Parts: sequence; structure tokens; C-alpha cells
Amino acid sequence: ICSVKVVVLLAFASGLLVGWQANRARRRYLDWQKKRLQDQLAVTQKKLDLA
Repeated sequence: ICSVKVVVLLAFASGLLVGWQANRARRRYLDWQKKRLQDQLAVTQKKLDLA
């Protein structure tokens, strides 16, 4: 009975860890994407200003 509890706890903990890491990676990716889009916008606006 004790070992079953340990296995369940380990599975739960690893699931939390994986979800947390995935969430962090996703947020980092979204931040990077946003920054890239803003950079592209700035470049486009410069081109428009020069045109």
C-alpha cells in the first residue's frame, strides 16, 4: 500500500514538473515571438517613413 502511494506521488510530482517546465518554455517562446514581431513592425515603419 505504501509503495502505491509513493508511485502516485512521484507520478503527480513529475507531471507537475513537466507541466511547469512546458509552461515556462511556452511563455519564453511567446515573449520571443512578441519581441520579434515588434522588431519587424519597427523595421517596417522605418521603411514606410523613408518611402
